[in-house]
Amino acid sequence: MKTLQEFLLIIKAEFKRDLLFMYRYPLEILSFLFFMYLILMAILLGLSELMPGGEGLAGKDSPINRETMILGYCLMQFVLATQMGWSGQIQNESQTGTLEQLSISGHSLAGVLLARGISQQPRQILSFFLLLGAYYWSIPDTGLSPERAPYVTLILSITAFGVYGVAYLFAGLTLIFKRVGFFFQIINFAFLGLFWQDRSSMAEGSWSAMLYDFFPLTRGMTLLRESLLSSHLSAFSEILIFLGICLGFTFAGYWIFRWLERKARMQALLSQY
Repeated sequence: MKTLQEFLLIIKAEFKRDLLFMYRYPLEILSFLFFMYLILMAILLGLSELMPGGEGLAGKDSPINRETMILGYCLMQFVLATQMGWSGQIQNESQTGTLEQLSISGHSLAGVLLARGISQQPRQILSFFLLLGAYYWSIPDTGLSPERAPYVTLILSITAFGVYGVAYLFAGLTLIFKRVGFFFQIINFAFLGLFWQDRSSMAEGSWSAMLYDFFPLTRGMTLLRESLLSSHLSAFSEILIFLGICLGFTFAGYWIFRWLERKARMQALLSQY
């Protein structure tokens, strides 16, 4: 019980820290979202110019699957912001010399990272909706259903725990290699390719189909597509299975991070910055 109380106190402290960050640096957050917005708009507008009569963005008969591209891109931004809150912070602290202080404190480094991820989750979900809303108002007839926002919030909250498993892996690699920002950018754009992948084109029972169904990020993309674009919502049992997969990834990522942390400590890498 005492450990749980300490963990909740860390979440509270990290949440206040995140609020202060948003209050102190609002332009950085807004400019990041605007920059992300412009990237996909440039891609969609470029594709529309390749279509006959520039019909790539107009109407429901557009040959471009705009809805999947928009949802996948917004989810990629959600994943990017979440995992960079972990690995990016470790990289910054390793450069300023505070990483060693954090690693020898009375709190587990893995626990602090998890508390940080949970405390930042409201901001990441809000950023997802701001970016999605910008595309909804900018592009006509997208077919998105904004009235299902509460259900989407639930799916995103569960997906976040799957992201935490990936973030633990990235954070552990950051402890070992320190400067890995560009490598993670490549991985994140690979995630975008997975989100844009058409699941129906995969043969049932193939390894690619099983990977798509059991990897929490792509499964979350499937549930998001159903919640915003389909006429029916996913069954409650599917959501429970998805929750189990995401929690499993979180625990697996946690133990991998602890192993990489011990490896970094044995090699005296936590004090090198």
